[in-house]
Amino acid sequence: MAAARVFPDESLRESTQRKLRRFSALRGQHVAPGKFWDVVAITAADEKQELAYKQQLTEKLKRNELPLGVQYHVFVDPAGAKIGNGGSTLCALQSLEKLYGDKWGSFTILLIHSGGYSQRLPSASALGKIFTALPLDITECSGKTSCIIQSIVDSGCFVAAGSVVEYSRLGPDVSVGENCIVSGSHIMTKANLPAYSFVCSVSLKIDGHLKYSTMAFGVQDNLKKNVKILSDIKLLQFFGVCFLSCLDIWNLKVTEDLFSGNKEQLSLWNARIFPVCSSLSDSVTMSLKMLSAVKTKSTFNLNNDKLMSIEEMLMYKDVEDMITYREQIFLEITVNKKQSDL
Repeated sequence: MAAARVFPDESLRESTQRKLRRFSALRGQHVAPGKFWDVVAITAADEKQELAYKQQLTEKLKRNELPLGVQYHVFVDPAGAKIGNGGSTLCALQSLEKLYGDKWGSFTILLIHSGGYSQRLPSASALGKIFTALPLDITECSGKTSCIIQSIVDSGCFVAAGSVVEYSRLGPDVSVGENCIVSGSHIMTKANLPAYSFVCSVSLKIDGHLKYSTMAFGVQDNLKKNVKILSDIKLLQFFGVCFLSCLDIWNLKVTEDLFSGNKEQLSLWNARIFPVCSSLSDSVTMSLKMLSAVKTKSTFNLNNDKLMSIEEMLMYKDVEDMITYREQIFLEITVNKKQSDL
């Protein structure tokens, strides 16, 4: 009996794998009534996130990555104050009633609340977490190996165990330490990411011009923690280092202009510390130099750069460019796979 005992975590993994296999069997297939939901409704935080979700739905349906014969909808939450899942549910139900009239009451509906900006998953904050890719063998991402998700990684690149690389291009001289997250990035020059780094690049549209900025933190940093007055920002930590010390390393002055948005909630989320650059690769390089300066306690001057907070990145995000970048990587991977099969 003891040999047959199944531990809870093992049981959960097996159950998840069964569900994923069942879902995979439905991809690209016209599902019969009762085999799947009639309607899948997804909520979005704003119009840009709504556009991102709709574009990703369209692409996934083209690739036969979703069950067919299902009605997929994206409903954006009303502008203004956040209404929570309860209010979002009511708005989605009202939208379904407008679309289908009395018939919608007979549908089996899956409602997915995805209107948040993912505090706990910052790499999904720009395009939303609903379409965040999962590795094909989930149990392999247990910290014993690395996970490469829809990325082009040179054979000379080193990615340590426990790290996740998604939607990125990494060159031969890149070394990623253990337990890192790299998302949407382009690194072709020599670079060393310290262990427990989080790096995520965002496309921006500023005054009609395409720009880029890369957020970088320690994976254990608390982006939500906030203080009310400037003299207390010493209580915040960036990569485990006093934030006030980091500002000194970067030659940044402690003023209210250092933070965007609510001046009574000063946090890493709204700290203007990330350079805005003309190219994706430059933005990653700059942010990695910021990290390196903190780790080595050496000076790296940011005082002459245009800086942006994560909060502002989400305001200026260019959804179409980010999706285009992902599509380019996907197409290149597809072509390379076909060539290798031949």
